[in-house]
Amino acid sequence: MKKKVLVFTGSRADYGILKNLIIKLKKNFDVEICAGGNHFSSKFGYTYREIIKDKNLIKYKSSQGPIAFDNYSLLRFMSKSLLEYSKFVKISKSDLVIVLGDRYEAFIFTIASFFIKKKIIHIHGGEVTSGAFDDSLRHSISKLSNYHFVSHKDYKKRLIQLGEDKKKIHITGALGAENFSNAYKLNREEIIKKFNLNKNYKIALITFHPETRSSISIKKQIFIFLESLKKIENINFVFTYNNADTGANYFIKKIKEFSKTKNKNFKLVKSLGSEIYFSILKSSDIIIGNSSSGILEAPSAKTPTLNIGNRQLGRVFGPSVFQCDLEEKQISKCILKILKKKNIRFKNPYYKKNISSKMISLCKKIVLKKNEVFKKFYDVK
Repeated sequence: MKKKVLVFTGSRADYGILKNLIIKLKKNFDVEICAGGNHFSSKFGYTYREIIKDKNLIKYKSSQGPIAFDNYSLLRFMSKSLLEYSKFVKISKSDLVIVLGDRYEAFIFTIASFFIKKKIIHIHGGEVTSGAFDDSLRHSISKLSNYHFVSHKDYKKRLIQLGEDKKKIHITGALGAENFSNAYKLNREEIIKKFNLNKNYKIALITFHPETRSSISIKKQIFIFLESLKKIENINFVFTYNNADTGANYFIKKIKEFSKTKNKNFKLVKSLGSEIYFSILKSSDIIIGNSSSGILEAPSAKTPTLNIGNRQLGRVFGPSVFQCDLEEKQISKCILKILKKKNIRFKNPYYKKNISSKMISLCKKIVLKKNEVFKKFYDVK
């Protein structure tokens, strides 16, 4: 009888990364998927449909979703989700639980799994994103987890600092980098036709999330960012929706208003799905914003990244990732400078061969190990 693995996905933010791993897991385990409420939100494009399209069965569907995106509303959502996720985890009787990243949905699911004494693997622990609440949530998820699949050697060191057992921390690389390399991608001409872009313009792929831990207000953040784009001409701007963070609704509202003034060369899409997203990423001349994709995946696409503000600060950057402050004139200047720059060196510090296969191999060993209910804190000597 196959061992059972329960995989959690809270939104498009983690599913696009996890999906190929899930497909491989199904060949070796009885896999159950728990999908968080944001997957079933019309605001974010009903992204549960992508899971179904990939023929990945959703066993547990959350009925909870944030009504608003202020901190209090998110806390209410999290408290209700905890009860629901606890029921799912208990019913599942899984031998292993897999969670990825730093999102509040994953944090709540991990709490439920921890209290029901499940063996937990955390993917993408040990990273730092100093401009977001997610930073603290990621470290909390790591402390509740038993095993770790990290994307870089520096992140293993950080988990050891947090008191984790170095024998249970495995440097695997980032799934997103592997997913991009293996994905089927449309060419530039096909992308231009699909989105009715101007073939004579450059393409800029944009994802800009709220900085949830910042001295700059949410309203001012999106104002500064959009103002920096107003005077830039002859570029096709392809915007994807921001994550469901504090201030998400306000960001979306302002981006929609902006699109009406730039409608000739501006495309706004709720969710692209990984295949189309990777296609645009490869076809773009630059990726702009503060998405982790610009750091983890764009170097593999040989697309330069302008990372803005503090949301991703603390991560290891490849040489094709350029940093600037959230300041109007500086953003505009950096975009134009990068587009003119020649001989950009592309190296992805997160890419390794056979990342998902290595994870599967580790899962096979981990699932057979005795579950340690009480974790030991390992002091750094």
